[in-house]
Order: sequence, then structure tokens, then C-alpha cells
Amino acid sequence: MKQYNSFKEIDKDLKLLKLEADINQQKANIDLVYIKRALSFSNIVAELIAYFGTKALYKRIGFQILRKIGL
Repeated sequence: MKQYNSFKEIDKDLKLLKLEADINQQKANIDLVYIKRALSFSNIVAELIAYFGTKALYKRIGFQILRKIGL
């Protein structure tokens, strides 16, 4: 446990703790905004389209490779 020699030291540490708490609260708010954006309907639809588009592209490439090697 930290020992304090004056009320000034206590006030200083309390101010630092409050600032750290405020910073952490702001970071949490920013993270929440990013999560909300990531889970938005348009973003989820775009991710699904990209996923299935990539899957279809790989399938087409695979069929072309198989056709070229004669299987």
C-alpha cells in the first residue's frame, strides 16, 4: 500500500485515476461504435456477398483446373 505524506499527493493520484478512468471510458465508447458498425445490416450483407463470391470464384477456378488436366 502506498503511503502518502500530504493531501496534495492524494489529490494528484486521485486526479490521475480519474483521468485514466475517463480515457478507458472513451476507449470503450469508441470500441462500441466500431462493433455497432461491424454488426450493421449493410456490413453483414456485404461480408456475406464477399464470402459467397469468393467461394464461387474458387469453385470456378477448381473446375477449370480439373478440366485442363483432364479429370
